[in-house]
Order: sequence, then structure tokens, then C-alpha cells
Amino acid sequence: MIDTTRILGTLLVLVSGCASGQYMSDTRRQQHLDSFDEVWKIVHDTHYDPAFNGVDWDKARDEFRPRIASARTDEQVRSLMRQMLAKLGLSHYGIYPSGPDQQTPSSTPGTGFVPPLGRQSVIEPVRFGNLPEMPLRCHAELLPSNVEYFYLSLFLSPVKVQRIFRPSLERARSADGMIIDLRHNPGGIGAMAMGIGNYFVTRPDQKLGEMIQRGMTLRFVLNPQPDPYTKPLAILIDEGSASTSEILAGGLKDLGRARIFGTRSAGMALPSLINKLPNGDIFQYAVADYISAAGQRLEGQGVVPDEIVEYPPPYELPDPVVEAAVRWIKSQTENNHD
Repeated sequence: MIDTTRILGTLLVLVSGCASGQYMSDTRRQQHLDSFDEVWKIVHDTHYDPAFNGVDWDKARDEFRPRIASARTDEQVRSLMRQMLAKLGLSHYGIYPSGPDQQTPSSTPGTGFVPPLGRQSVIEPVRFGNLPEMPLRCHAELLPSNVEYFYLSLFLSPVKVQRIFRPSLERARSADGMIIDLRHNPGGIGAMAMGIGNYFVTRPDQKLGEMIQRGMTLRFVLNPQPDPYTKPLAILIDEGSASTSEILAGGLKDLGRARIFGTRSAGMALPSLINKLPNGDIFQYAVADYISAAGQRLEGQGVVPDEIVEYPPPYELPDPVVEAAVRWIKSQTENNHD
């Protein structure tokens, strides 16, 4: 005789498990284990500190791999891998879903804040590597104060950025000075910091800082352009300015070439790469430490402005940070005329 009550109960358990997303096929589970192994090995092989900032990385693998093997959902797997990476205590380490749920890596601040002048920019969708499509904003104008203003929301798409930056720089040659607004710019391509910084120095062999990898150090060397810009330069930052923004702002500050306005930056200055894992998720990981031109480690510290200017909501004009930068530029111009 067939025990229909028992069969029905078993079916209900199976259906309930599938409905709650707690069923995982053997194939999917193996993809997650392969992804975990890849994440662990990448950190093991690429972390700039062979001692992993004091973390026992072998012990971390032994602790988290069995938990990955018994996880019931994709999100549980991501959560466990994030917990393991969090032990490193550094920015630019993260696990992100791909597909319909794909998101911009959030180990750097988001780009929700747009300065009032920057809102005039046209949004252009850009992609980079395994990252999802992101909105790029870039805007330039000559302010009534005869100060050139240039705003950039991301260090991506160098060709598109140069199309706006170069005419802005040329216009600034006839102005009293220039403002580069990097507030809430989470970074992007590190080399773009050198591409922009090259226009503001006059001596060779100056650097924005150094990228320290395991067994190797790379220098962010600036190459002066034939006709460098020598008038006053102000750079605006805030708690959302990170990575490449910090490299450019901190480097030019250390070189005495720019005065910084706003609030302390994010302190997330580690260069990073992004890989796609066997399970389809995205893995962002730091590949180096960053030391500023003055020998300061920016990770966890950030760039401190020369002039701290708060800008509370609702973020409307007049913009006090821009106004402070304009006042300084005008004072420099007046001093030069004396």
C-alpha cells in the first residue's frame, strides 16, 4: 500500500524549497565553489601585502569554503564571500551579481550627488570591461567671474572626456584660473589622472604618487606638455571622491600645483581590477597600495582639503565650494597684479 500522506508531505517540502529559492542544483553549487576558489587564489596571489594585513588567509579558506558548499541561495554565497573579503579591511574588494541584477561595484561611493553646475551636462552611457553601463557626466563653462569650470563624474571614456576637457583648458588660458570639480567622482581608469595632470606641471619627473604591488612599484609619472597651464588651479572634492579622483587631487596638492576645496575624500584609493567568475558574478579586487607624492597612504585616510567647505542639502546655487574656489583664484590673480 502506498503512503499517500508521506508522499504529499515530501512534495510540499520540495515545492516550498523551490518557491523560497532554497534549492540549488549540483551544477550551480560547483560553479559557486569554483568561484570561491578563484576569489581566494586571486587574493592569495595578488594582494600587495604577503602577510594580508595580518589576516590568516589559509584559515579564511578553511572557514568559509564548507559554508559555501552548504549555502542554499546565490545571495547567501555572495554574502559569505563578502564576509571573507571584509576580513582584509580594505576598499575595492567586492562581489556583485551580473545579469538583470548587475550593479556598479559599490566599494567606491556612488554618484547620486551632482553639483548644480554639473547638472547641465549631457548623460552619456559608457561601459568599461566587465562593469555594467554607467552614466558619464562631463561639463565645462566659463563662469561670470572669469574662472573656467570643468566637472567630471567618472574617469572613464578618455576620448569623450578629452573632447570637453581640451577646449575647457584652452578657454582657461584666457581666464583668471580653473576649477576641476571631482565631487562624488568614484574614480575609474587610473591612467586618466596622469592624462589630465600632465597639463598642469612644468618640470619633468614629477609624480602623482606610487602604486605599490607585491615585489614591484609603479610611479604615476607626469609628462609636462609643450604649453602647460600655469594659472591658479582649484580642485573640488568631497566624501564621494575616491580612487582616481584622490590620486589626481592628492597628487597635485602634494606637488603644490593645486589648492583643494570641499570635504575630506573617501579614503578608497587602491587600484583595482574586475574579473567575471565561473558563477557569472563580478569580483573586484585591489592589486596595489597607493602612496601619494608626499609619501602619505590615502587608503582609509583620504585627501584633506586645504580649505574645508561644507555643502549641506538641498545642494542648490549658489554653490559655496565653487564660490570659495573662485575667491581664492581671484585673490591669486590680484596678488599677481600687485
